[in-house]
Order: sequence, then C-alpha cells, then structure tokens
Amino acid sequence: MQQEGVMQHIELSADEVETLRELIERRLTEMEVEIERTDTHDFKENLKHKRRMLRQVSTKLAVTPVHA
Repeated sequence: MQQEGVMQHIELSADEVETLRELIERRLTEMEVEIERTDTHDFKENLKHKRRMLRQVSTKLAVTPVHA
C-alpha cells in the first residue's frame, strides 16, 4: 500500500530518534544476509525495495532536527 506524495510529520525526542536509527541499522544488516540467501527473485526484489526505503528513512533521520 504505497501512497505517493503523502507526507507524515512526527516529533521525536533525541532518544527516540537514536533508538529508531539503531533499529533501522540492525534491520538493514539483517536484510543484507536475507537478500544474499534468498533464491526467489520476486521476494529478493521486494527485500531490496524495503532496504531502499529504510535507507531513505535513515538518511532523513540523520538530517532532521530533533525536538528535545
């Protein structure tokens, strides 16, 4: 369910941002292994798409001002 052009705004504390970053990085690491071990083309492409999305979120978190 992808909605192009829909922007969501949430305010996060510094601790929440750091926790979210850690979770994303952990999941990205897990996904690398999962992508490498997956034989099914469609599933692998879906994982790669999700990996791209997580990387985008991680990048946005890195440049977004944190509300303490």
